[in-house]
Amino acid sequence: MGDIVFSVSRNQANTFDNLKWDSSAKYASHERHLQETLLEFVGTDNDTITFSMYFSVFLGINPMNEIIKLLNAERSGKVMRLVIGQKAYGRNKWVITKTSKDLERFDKKGNLLTAKVSVTLEAYAAR
Repeated sequence: MGDIVFSVSRNQANTFDNLKWDSSAKYASHERHLQETLLEFVGTDNDTITFSMYFSVFLGINPMNEIIKLLNAERSGKVMRLVIGQKAYGRNKWVITKTSKDLERFDKKGNLLTAKVSVTLEAYAAR
């Protein structure tokens, strides 16, 4: 996902968990006299994907560096492909619309040791 790379090796683990992909359709409702409401399909909403990432110095990852990468992509509106293995997900690229960071453990000097980050992506349709 851009410069945010999911990987697992002997020296480090930087991957995701609980991936959820949501999609939905939009309908307009038309009231009719003495009849059921008529639904009209008007298009689709942007897909969203949510997942969580666990960062730990004990797994060879600097949590704060990874959080900064996510924040930079979120705050700059960076448009990225989501590729897992050899498969690109979605018809379009994605943007990070929200991150929620649980800063879990610190050392005695205030260095972040472990963190869990929830990430929300939204499909970025081309114009």
